[in-house]
Amino acid sequence: MRKTRFRSFPVLMITLAFFVGLVYFMINLVIHSSEWASMPYNGHLSESDTLEMTGTITDRNGVILAKTENGERIYNEDEDIRRACLHVVGDNSVNISTAIQTLYRSELSGYNFILGLGSPDFMKTSSDIRLTIDSEVQKAAYKAMGNYKGAVIVYNYKTGEIICMVSTPTYDPENIPEDIDTNSDYEGAYINRTISASYPPGSTFKLITASAALEKDENNEHREYDCIGYTEIGGKTVNCYSVSGHVDMKDALMNSCNAYFAELTVDIGKDSMQKQAEKMGFNSSWRFDGIETVKSSYDVSKADENSLAWSGIGQYTVLESPINMAIRSSAIANGGNSVTPKLIMNIDTLFGGSLKQSDNSPSKTMMSAETADKIKDMMDYTVENYYGKSYFSNYLDVCAKTGTAEISDDGISHAWVTGFTKDEDCPLAFSVIVEKGESGYQVAIPIAGTVLDAAAESLGAA
Repeated sequence: MRKTRFRSFPVLMITLAFFVGLVYFMINLVIHSSEWASMPYNGHLSESDTLEMTGTITDRNGVILAKTENGERIYNEDEDIRRACLHVVGDNSVNISTAIQTLYRSELSGYNFILGLGSPDFMKTSSDIRLTIDSEVQKAAYKAMGNYKGAVIVYNYKTGEIICMVSTPTYDPENIPEDIDTNSDYEGAYINRTISASYPPGSTFKLITASAALEKDENNEHREYDCIGYTEIGGKTVNCYSVSGHVDMKDALMNSCNAYFAELTVDIGKDSMQKQAEKMGFNSSWRFDGIETVKSSYDVSKADENSLAWSGIGQYTVLESPINMAIRSSAIANGGNSVTPKLIMNIDTLFGGSLKQSDNSPSKTMMSAETADKIKDMMDYTVENYYGKSYFSNYLDVCAKTGTAEISDDGISHAWVTGFTKDEDCPLAFSVIVEKGESGYQVAIPIAGTVLDAAAESLGAA
């Protein structure tokens, strides 16, 4: 009898585990069935010309960006807006993996638990999605980029709402080019460069180097070096764009002095640089509204002295994403505390409910308030005395830093600018990357200025 009881115990446990697993599976089936059915690897969807979506996508002002009429998915009537919003909204395929129409297929498709995705229209329970972007600001950014490849992102550093997120090259989702996969003009067209691409940051990284120095010792603000147009570190030369002379941190940032920041990087050391870079978002990704961004990267663990110096001016192996750069600027504007972006304002269900994503990365402290205020003053000083306030915006008071990131030995460079506005009624953080744009000052700033003015007009701050 005892043997029988002993032998029946494992059978009982296996049976119990089976039923627990079955219950767990059924609960997940009810909760996640629409999500599973809408995954890109569902062959029934891949073979279809459309995603069978019925939900409507609008911008922050209610402008329709995508909707379904008579079984056909159509987009905004303005081709420029269609192109400008492509990487946010998506097209009828799943090629743009971070687009709303890819990530929120189940909410937009009207999935029915009993009949699946093949439900008749009257039984579909699709949701409508309202985004935080402004389609007119998107259009302004797209036109300002012209034929350049790159990205523009502008977001409210108080609320986190993304006002503009444009990536180029792009295309018209209603007239997809037949040669999109072979024509070099469309290289990377499926990638949202604001969140899924990273580049050498060039001199914009000097903001991290400055913050690392100030976080280590606040008196580093007054540290001075002599710039004769270059400096020798580790037996190799680090060149400058000009001769800055005897400068402190504020003037070195304004002049974008490579020699100053190279010397400063070596003096404060690997540990301080690595620690501060990671505090400011490097080597980790951000999550918001179901989107995970590419990681910016900074690693000087194997760098020699000269390579460490180059890392402090945004070269060596340093890579930065446009969105992380904008988030970093939001922290400087916010007294050291970053704000996580958000793209979805609300998701309205058929029965009047509202769904919201809850997996966003938490905001984080990137530096002390004292450090943030000092860097903010330096960026303001740079715009006032070097770039020119009027060169940036007709309406807004801007703090900024440009960067020119070398990507080849023959002098080809990407152009960067990042910063934020000081206006209480229009608190915007931004970054612009122009691939092979050569000059942040000459190319990236005018683009940023155009977009900021459009945002100011849209938000009533003009």
